[in-house]
Amino acid sequence: MADSRSSAADRLATLAGQIAHDPPGVRCQSTRDHGSIRRWAALHQAEPATGEATASGPATVAVNDGAAGVRFNFPGVARFRPIGWEEWLAYFDQHQLLFVYEEQDPDQIARRAHELFDARGRQDGGDRKDWLQAEQELRRERGGGSPSVRYHIVPRL
Repeated sequence: MADSRSSAADRLATLAGQIAHDPPGVRCQSTRDHGSIRRWAALHQAEPATGEATASGPATVAVNDGAAGVRFNFPGVARFRPIGWEEWLAYFDQHQLLFVYEEQDPDQIARRAHELFDARGRQDGGDRKDWLQAEQELRRERGGGSPSVRYHIVPRL
């Protein structure tokens, strides 16, 4: 996977109107790798879609946000016209797009869990509890919610 972490984080933060650094417990990734995109989509039950007219069908949603023509539908939220992976990836390549997404950062969680381990006297047997508490604290610091489905598809710079 092509990882342009700092530039991708800056780009996603700019697109999202937020400060240009990863939220607590989250890291920003970017890729053009088809396999990585498909794995992310499978993990989040995201299906390839578009709102634009293409060879496979008419436009179904007027999208005027200046974003890429390809999107994802998620379970219970399917406002775009479903298309196949072949068409989605061909459009992605033809328009030289970049897939930018957030994911949980296990390094940040591990650091926080180790701090909790130290704070309780370095006693063995609480590693799972420390990890879960670290996740919870980092989630609270970023304002709740999961970073797991936040993504953008942008023109490659």
